[in-house]
Amino acid sequence: METTVLPAKNKKPRRYLKTAIISFIILIFILILLIFSLNRFVNDHSVPVVDTLIAEGDPNRLMVIFPHPDDEVTIAGSLYNLNQQFEDMEITLVYLTRGEAGPTGGLVPQEELGAKRSEEIREVARILEVENLELFDFPDSGLIDTDKELIKETVLHMINKYQPSTIITFDDIIGLYGHIDHKLTGEYVREVVVENMTNEEFPVNRLYFTTLPQPMIDVALQISETFKNQYPSDPEEGLPVPTAAIKMTDAARQKNAVIRAHETQLEILGDVQPLYHIIPPRIYYTVFDREYYALVEER
Repeated sequence: METTVLPAKNKKPRRYLKTAIISFIILIFILILLIFSLNRFVNDHSVPVVDTLIAEGDPNRLMVIFPHPDDEVTIAGSLYNLNQQFEDMEITLVYLTRGEAGPTGGLVPQEELGAKRSEEIREVARILEVENLELFDFPDSGLIDTDKELIKETVLHMINKYQPSTIITFDDIIGLYGHIDHKLTGEYVREVVVENMTNEEFPVNRLYFTTLPQPMIDVALQISETFKNQYPSDPEEGLPVPTAAIKMTDAARQKNAVIRAHETQLEILGDVQPLYHIIPPRIYYTVFDREYYALVEER
């Protein structure tokens, strides 16, 4: 009777698979650790994280006042999350100019840029699910030469029309990174709010400036040409200290879409949001996972 000797099974493929699985798990662990470390590095975790900027008992009506289409990129995640979290949230976007003096991205002639950027911001409103959008024709990069009282009258008219309980705008110290239109918008909006808060019929109870924490400013000063060239060297002349933050990782896809909607401005936005087009949004906005605000006026 013949005895059949079976060849020994090759155990190498199974061993290689096990090694590959272990290596993959280690890489995932390192990636998570890296993301967590970067998150701690760029954020100020001492700033309270809040669900809303609107005071308890106030109507959920929020107005955002900026000089240029694309300025809302700084707070787009918050806006989207607020709209999703509160069914009765009413957000109004107000822009004093159409951004006609900015770069064209080679997409349109300069004289058509204002109309193009108006289209871009309408797409942003659709992404953020914002119904109220107001665009004005004050000159881009020319607010300093424009009648201050006329701008303030326009701001007050918008407040009376939409009755917001809370307003967000740029700071009146540096204008985020040194843009004079940003600074003047913050200054004029603050003056309107302060001048009218004693009137009981005036709807605004809170005014916030959008801002950044010091760790994020330090990073921007290293990698952003805009911040390098325009941000003041004296910290006392820089952005106000944040008093609240809203986490927005869940809105990563929408925030990325908002940036990309401003297709004429992608070069500038790529400088203030570096690598956003390379790193997957979910990872990018897990590192930069919150947007910061300074409460500057309240009654």
